[in-house]
This record gives sequence, C-alpha cells and structure tokens, in this order.
Amino acid sequence: MKPKPTTLIIVRHGQTIWNAQGRWQGWQDSPLTELGIEQAQTAATELRDYAVDRAFTSDAGRAVQTAEILAAPHGLIAIPVPELRERNYGGYEGLTSVEIEERFPGSRYTAGRDTRENWRPPDGETLSEVRDRVAPFVENLVRDFPGQTLLLVTHSGVVRVFDSICSGKSLDEIWSRQPPNACIFVLKALVGHLEVERDFLPATENVLGK
Repeated sequence: MKPKPTTLIIVRHGQTIWNAQGRWQGWQDSPLTELGIEQAQTAATELRDYAVDRAFTSDAGRAVQTAEILAAPHGLIAIPVPELRERNYGGYEGLTSVEIEERFPGSRYTAGRDTRENWRPPDGETLSEVRDRVAPFVENLVRDFPGQTLLLVTHSGVVRVFDSICSGKSLDEIWSRQPPNACIFVLKALVGHLEVERDFLPATENVLGK
C-alpha cells in the first residue's frame, strides 16, 4: 500500500521585542510584541481550515507563545522540543549588528571566505549543525505519523533549512528568501522526501508579518 504523505505546517514565531530592536536572538529569548501576537492570531485564522492532529514547537518562549495561539483553535497543546530551536548564535545573542561588529570585529559571515552552511558565529552553531538536528527529528515525525497533519512552530533559521532541503539548493542560493514573522510554510512529506504545498513567500508578496 502506498504510504500517505504527512502534512507539515511550519510557522515562524511572531515578532518579538528583540526582532523589533534588531537584536540577534538564537537560543536567548524575548517575548512577542503586540504586533507579534496579532501576527500569530492572523496565522491561526489562516490555518482554521486545516485539521491539525498534533503540534510541536521550539522550546523557546517566543515560539511557545506563538504555538499556544495557533494550537488552541484545534484543541491542542503544542509539545516543546529542543530540535526545533533557532540556530545558536553564541556571542552574538542579544546584540545588534552594530554591537556585534564592535565586540567581534571581522567575525561576521563573508561571502567568498565562508559558506552559509559552515560559517560559525563565536561559540555558536553552523547551519549544517542545525540541519543535522532538525532533519532526523522531522524524519521520525513523518515515519511515526503517516498521513497526519502536524503543526511545527519554529524560527527563521529552521525555516531556511527546510527551504534548502525542499529546493535542493544551498543556503547561499536561497538566503535572500527571508521568512517573515508568523509566515506559513506547508510541506507534504514522505520518508526521505519533502515537497512544497504552500510557499512562505507567495508570488503576490502578500505575506504574513509584512
């Protein structure tokens, strides 16, 4: 019997205080702004026609806060998991780009010197390492819950990893595709295969969070 694809609804958290201030977050956290709460509520309305079976979220507070808004209409409580965390930005976390350059001069990603996948912030993670923790987790979800619809609330770095896997392109190639706050990315998944059903950047550019 042909296996049924699992539907993965991947949503980035709503805008946070540090997003609004231009501060790098990573594994550190800040709460949603009023706009971020509105973005999550708008996303929840967008998802009302999906029959969501289970919900998982990054264990970061901003993602949990977003997931509570998204999961409630489906009668679900999202399960926090560390695998869906944002990339660890190490020493950059809590700083603006200007402050990073002052404190860690010359350490930022430089095209030609590094690849996006392998560049490491001071004491942080590479995107390859993010992919290595996200991909097996999702593979297990697809194997364990065939044919179900799963909500995953996460972060821009993780959304970009999914985008790279689906497109078969490197992170350098897709980097200009910035996932907006509370964007929705819907994938159909079989073990070893991901296919985009709804892009997080519609052609109309009428995207959540803008």
